[in-house]
Amino acid sequence: PRGPASPSFSRGMKFDMLAQRGVLHHALLGLWTKDVVRVSQCSAGLRDAVFAPDALPLFHIAASGLPIGAARGLQTREGQMWLHALLPMNSVKKYVLAWRGAKVQLATKCSGEYMWGEPLRFDSYGDVEAAGVMWLELQEITDDSTVNFVTEFTWRPETMQSFFKESGSATNSALVKLTVDDPADENNEDELRFRVNLNPEENSDSSGMKLHRMSLQLVGGKTSTYVYQIFFHTIDPTYQVHINVPDHRQPIFPTKEVFHQWHPLMAGLKARPRLRFLLRLKSSDSGPLDAMCGCCG
Repeated sequence: PRGPASPSFSRGMKFDMLAQRGVLHHALLGLWTKDVVRVSQCSAGLRDAVFAPDALPLFHIAASGLPIGAARGLQTREGQMWLHALLPMNSVKKYVLAWRGAKVQLATKCSGEYMWGEPLRFDSYGDVEAAGVMWLELQEITDDSTVNFVTEFTWRPETMQSFFKESGSATNSALVKLTVDDPADENNEDELRFRVNLNPEENSDSSGMKLHRMSLQLVGGKTSTYVYQIFFHTIDPTYQVHINVPDHRQPIFPTKEVFHQWHPLMAGLKARPRLRFLLRLKSSDSGPLDAMCGCCG
C-alpha cells in the first residue's frame, strides 16, 4: 500500500508564503497598475499583499529581474499607468489624481509600435517624482484658457554621440508637433512645431569649459490663427530650466540658458538622448500667461 502523501504536497504552498517570497509580486509586475488594484479587491489577503508597507520592496525585487535598460514605469497616451514598481500603491493614486487635475495632454512621438504616441517612460523614482511634483504645481495655477502638453525633444543615439565627440559642434532635436484646438471653432486648429537647438557658445573666462546655448526653433507661427505665449518647463529630477517665449512667431528664440559639458542636462543627454518638457500655451487674446514660480518670469 502507498504511504501517506507528503505534508508539503497535501497542503500546497500557502498564499501568505507566496506573498512573503515575492512570487505573487513577480506575477503582478506584468500587469497595468489598475489591474493590480482589481486583483487586490479579490480578498483581504491580496489587498494586504499589494498595499502593505513591505509590498514596494517586493515589487523592487521583482523589477530587478527586468532586462538592463528596461523601463521601470510607464504612462500611456490612452491613460494606462504602470507605476507599482516605483511607487507605493497609495502614492500611485495621488499621482493619478494629480495628473488628472493638471489637465495635461501627452504629446509623445509616434513609432511603428505606438501609432498614437509612445508611453511616457520612467527609469527611476526620481523621474516619476519630478513628474508628479510638476502635476501638483500645475493644479495650483489651473486656467481654462491655457493648454498644457508634455512632450519630449529627442535625438538619435548616434547623433548625440557625434555631438559630444566633436568639439565645437551643434545639434538639433527632432521636430515636435503640437495641435492646439480653437476654442471658438471646433473645426479649426493650429499646428505648431518646435525644435531644441544646442549651439556652441564662446567662453570668455579661462576655465576652458565647453559651453552650449539652448535656442528654440518655432515653426508654423506665421500661419497660425492665434499668437501664443509659451512657457517651457523641463521635467527632470536633477535640474530645472524655465523658458518664457512671449511670442511664438519668432522663428528662432535664443534663450538665456547656457550649459557647460558637466551640467546635469548635458550628462542626461549622454545617458538618454531626450529632453522632457511641459509646454504651457495661451493665446495673447486670453490675457497674460501666469508663471509657475518666481524664476519663470
